[in-house]
Amino acid sequence: MGSFTEVSLSFDFQKDVPDYVLAAFSALSRADQPEGAPTLPVPVVEPGEFWDPEMRTTDWVDPYENELWRHDWASLVSLGMAPGVPHGLLTWDSDHWNLDCRFTWKSEPWTASDALAWLAPFVDTEWREEKLVGVAVFDGGPRPFLFWVRAGRWELEDLNPEDLWM
Repeated sequence: MGSFTEVSLSFDFQKDVPDYVLAAFSALSRADQPEGAPTLPVPVVEPGEFWDPEMRTTDWVDPYENELWRHDWASLVSLGMAPGVPHGLLTWDSDHWNLDCRFTWKSEPWTASDALAWLAPFVDTEWREEKLVGVAVFDGGPRPFLFWVRAGRWELEDLNPEDLWM
């Protein structure tokens, strides 16, 4: 059966986020964006067969390991692999794009965190060096894990007791 992690992310991208990063999520955009919203790049289409971030923990070699934005993240961050209500939305908010999503992956929170860490340099931290960008709930865990961007780095904080996973 395996273990599942439900992740909720919500953050603003930097105002100058590159188009190639937005393309990885642009399929989540609705047609009714506010007036003045910039045109989004064409959504990324997965270049090969289905890709899953969990594959990074195997001996499979990802040809885009150093260019993770080349994967179709829109489908991955709006995916429901377990009961729940997945959603994903990329919206324009006056001067920046906001990503808001809820999804479930068949993996552990630390694996999900590692897979999402490439986003850190693109998260808007203009007003705060430290920003809470999401939470993850792991099967059977009494408390969530927190995803932070601190000084441009993605960090995972485990709020569970130290001996829980032993």
